[in-house]
Amino acid sequence: MAVKGGQDTAQSRNLGLMAKDVMEGFVTLNPLILKKYDANTCKEVHRQLRKMQNTVRTGSVDLANQEALRTRNHRLQRMLQALTVLEHYAKTNGIVLGL
Repeated sequence: MAVKGGQDTAQSRNLGLMAKDVMEGFVTLNPLILKKYDANTCKEVHRQLRKMQNTVRTGSVDLANQEALRTRNHRLQRMLQALTVLEHYAKTNGIVLGL
């Protein structure tokens, strides 16, 4: 179920945690995982992934610290891969994500 107007529900918190797990590399989104979600849940997953991606991008990283920069780039790469898979799944199944 999608969240209206920024209300926090148990499902949105769980999807937020899933987005964080995707960012850390513990979970990988693929079409088999996405099959169990309905259209509203896919929209909420997309919203949570975008939110997490913006959070990572706005965080400042010291360019001299190569390990921190590498970790940040890996997180962004995982988020982009998950968003690409989700957007392709939505396109093939006729789900409008509301970019």
